[in-house]
Amino acid sequence: MQQVKPKWQGSGLVLVCERCFKERIPEEDPEVAERIGDFHLRNWLKERLKGEGRWGPIRAISTSCMDVCARGRVTVCIEPQHGEPIVMVVDPVEEREAVYERVVKELG
Repeated sequence: MQQVKPKWQGSGLVLVCERCFKERIPEEDPEVAERIGDFHLRNWLKERLKGEGRWGPIRAISTSCMDVCARGRVTVCIEPQHGEPIVMVVDPVEEREAVYERVVKELG
């Protein structure tokens, strides 16, 4: 076993529930799924972090169910290296800018 020190160890991770996008919303709320279309919050966060030079120290990753579900919403957890995690359920399209701002505030 080899221990490593990832770039994000100084800041933290943003966990985005994959199950919300792929299963829950399409099954439970087809009208929300239609509105969201092919938008994926994790991919958007990744590109935005890269575009602003924050990718590396901050990573956005997909997870399976975190067991914090809300209809038509996606669970996001901001996991700082130091401090308490912040868990939110968000509208992935309408609240994406607010999510990004919170990520930068907490991890950036």
